[in-house]
Amino acid sequence: MQISEVTEDLALLLPIVILVEGIIGVVAWFAYGSKGGRGARIAAWLGLVTLTLWVGSAAAFVLLHLLLFTFGTWAAVVGAIAVTAFMLLMPFGWAIVIRHRSRTEDPAAGNVSPGTSPGAEPGAQPGPQAGPGSR
Repeated sequence: MQISEVTEDLALLLPIVILVEGIIGVVAWFAYGSKGGRGARIAAWLGLVTLTLWVGSAAAFVLLHLLLFTFGTWAAVVGAIAVTAFMLLMPFGWAIVIRHRSRTEDPAAGNVSPGTSPGAEPGAQPGPQAGPGSR
């Protein structure tokens, strides 16, 4: 088995695997998304990773071809290495973003956005603050 055969097989199987991952992400989102908690965060992570893989793959395809035909083979190789590094690190980046958002925006844990209170309506503006010098 030569590298070209493996590459062809991978090129055929990878989009199918990403599609199945996307379907699982959508099902998990509908199953756990309305309930909140850990399941919703995992479903959101899986959906974001899948969407980024699809969009990133399409963008990388165009970018690598532009590099190849504009600057040559070595530019395309460097671009492929950069795209591969991005695709490998991207799931960890989404995990960090989702964990940060769940810690800062969790009303059940008392963490809310600045200027709002846990019982306030979404989008409500904070009222005047009573200070030591106010009457």
